[in-house]
Amino acid sequence: MTRASILSAVLLLGGCISLLPDPPPPPRTYVLEAQNVAALEGEPIDAVIGVATPGGERALLGVDLVWRTGDTIAYVAQSQWSNRAADALQQVLTETLMRQGRFRSSTRAGEARADYEIRWEVLDFEVREEDMKAHFVADVRLVARGRRIIASQIVATEAPVSDRSSSIAAQALARAAREGSARIGEFAANAAAEASAAEDDDQANAASINR
Repeated sequence: MTRASILSAVLLLGGCISLLPDPPPPPRTYVLEAQNVAALEGEPIDAVIGVATPGGERALLGVDLVWRTGDTIAYVAQSQWSNRAADALQQVLTETLMRQGRFRSSTRAGEARADYEIRWEVLDFEVREEDMKAHFVADVRLVARGRRIIASQIVATEAPVSDRSSSIAAQALARAAREGSARIGEFAANAAAEASAAEDDDQANAASINR
């Protein structure tokens, strides 16, 4: 057999045999963002509110979509958020507060001086097998300058999951997060308005005493 024949045979074999497995398909990437936000009723608050990065379990606040069955947490296969859930949720809440219109402005904590700050812990952000719903739960605190807690509240929302597909799970999680952000914004605005009114009353009383 000539050298050319041997080389041709090797090339043919090389074209038919693969020693490495085919790469898995790229994961589907879903966006978690604020969408249509309704304006809140009530007097405007002449204050800037900051939104801290939420705390919580690393499994809930990463790029993976979480599916819970009993006490077992799993990730939805071949699916992920376009950003870490912690960063995306912070941005969703910041935009929601801006669009609701009660505060003069909103910003992510540390980017600008703020009169109030939302500090929060995400306790739940997952799809539960037991009821086929996406759950969002957050422990929220409104803090004034000097780290004084004005008010606190547990906010919980949910959205139905009609199918086991990753797209439906992602849509339900996003809906629950957006509804949760809207409720957090309403809570923060009402608490800040009450605190501002109380402060005005204290100043008025102090002024009357000094006369």
